[in-house]
Amino acid sequence: MTDVATEARAESTSEAEDVLTMTRNLRAPREAVFRAWADPSELVKWWGPEGMSTPVCEMDVRPGGAWRTVMAGDQGNEHICSGLYREIAAPERLEFTWAWETDGVRGHESVITIEFHERDGGTEMVFTQRSFESAESRRLHNEGWTSAFKCLDRQFAA
Repeated sequence: MTDVATEARAESTSEAEDVLTMTRNLRAPREAVFRAWADPSELVKWWGPEGMSTPVCEMDVRPGGAWRTVMAGDQGNEHICSGLYREIAAPERLEFTWAWETDGVRGHESVITIEFHERDGGTEMVFTQRSFESAESRRLHNEGWTSAFKCLDRQFAA
């Protein structure tokens, strides 16, 4: 099984600016991968692009529950994102909204869906984010998630 397999693609040409799908194969049971997303003490170990930490992580993991994280860089720069959980079907599926916060105001909201499939003794994680404002926003999220998923990979490295 490949432990670092990432694919970013648009679902169709007309959706190129609107949808980001990434697939990751992880060497861990799907319950553990799901927990990495749903347990704040696990999420802070990998959340955010490489070089960032997560000093604030608030999660009410239930449909309608809110979540909020603060990612901090070593230069003191902070990036705040938050949303609401829409669906929790442990350990198969997780769906939540996502928006960046600036000066306490939430920006454009997108929706993230993650599916967790048992594969060859590990987990195939299919990550989809929808409803970007622009192709540039999608590109930047692709870069950020690619880096964050490298951090997630390290959590399950043997």
